[in-house]
Amino acid sequence: MATAWGDESVRKTGVPSPMYLMGACVCDDAETLTRQRLASLKPKGAKKLHWRDMRPSLRGKVIDAIDAMNLDHVIVAAVPMDRWNTAERARRKCLECLLPLLETEYGVDTLVLERREASQDRNDIRFIDGLRSRGFISAIRVELQAGETDARLWLPDQLLGAYGDARTGTERYGSFLSCVRTVLIDGD
Repeated sequence: MATAWGDESVRKTGVPSPMYLMGACVCDDAETLTRQRLASLKPKGAKKLHWRDMRPSLRGKVIDAIDAMNLDHVIVAAVPMDRWNTAERARRKCLECLLPLLETEYGVDTLVLERREASQDRNDIRFIDGLRSRGFISAIRVELQAGETDARLWLPDQLLGAYGDARTGTERYGSFLSCVRTVLIDGD
């Protein structure tokens, strides 16, 4: 079985319509190996790689480094986001789509997501337990970790940053994104 590392992003400006994104990178590389590959690209003084904190020239280098890792990447995009009334509702719809996909098509038994506020984390776990009880998922587990503690959590942040930039018209990441599985969900 495999492990996926996930993150979320919201894009409201520069895109045709607001979107809630959830991405996952299937990566069983050791954390130390991933950190070694990406640490030199991390801005000085930063605790982690974070797309919005990087210059465009550095973003391209990071995407090239991630592309060279030959990982499976999946994005679920709730577009337009306002069809779900709140970002939390859009997040649940993305999880409802992403978790079964990771489990059945990528053999993922653990999805590690970046921690949020404690109440949001509790709501996520309750929702995931509900998906399991309703038969949407079976064995996949979700773990929550702080983003700076594991470099593999940097991967989906970069994935979603590149996708979001591409949706605003930036064409630099087309080669990388052409290999990313993207699922669009709408409110209908």
